Amino acid sequence: MKLEFKLAGAPAALRALKRSGDKKFVLVPDSALLAAPGGLDLLREAADLCIEKGAGLSIEGVTPCLLPGYTRYLSASRRSLPCPAKERCFLQGACAGIPAAHSGVAAAFKPPARPLTDLEKCMLAVLARKNKITTAQVLKLAKGIKICASCSNEGEVFRAAERLIRMGLVAKEYRGGVYIWTKKTG
Repeated sequence: MKLEFKLAGAPAALRALKRSGDKKFVLVPDSALLAAPGGLDLLREAADLCIEKGAGLSIEGVTPCLLPGYTRYLSASRRSLPCPAKERCFLQGACAGIPAAHSGVAAAFKPPARPLTDLEKCMLAVLARKNKITTAQVLKLAKGIKICASCSNEGEVFRAAERLIRMGLVAKEYRGGVYIWTKKTG
């Protein structure tokens, strides 16, 4: 069963989905639904109904940034445009871009907010106390901060810092055989 999800008809489409005995569903949201407040919640509710029924599910024309956690149900758009937020997006290469059918609401396609991990919070707290420091100095200062319990080796510092670099919050520089970590401002 192919269901076109339009903003005005979404409640009716949900009711039809609940009553349907079909074993396979294709959900096709329109641009207005994707851009509207609460529109993605309606789409998630429809997807969850299909999953709970044990039905096959495919969601067309939606990128992973709009529905994290539903990636395996998303079918790639045949025509897509480059996403302006691709460089900042934690999904990086997992996204094919904005489906051409939704190019009018390109602003709706943006990297999802992701809470910082304890390691990332710790790294930022360390750099707030002392900026432009080496990895060894980060580890030493982290012992006095009780945000995370696992900042105990260079690998953990590098993993957290690399994610913060992708978010644009931290920078690194290789100088004199060591990395220097800097918290970006502004």
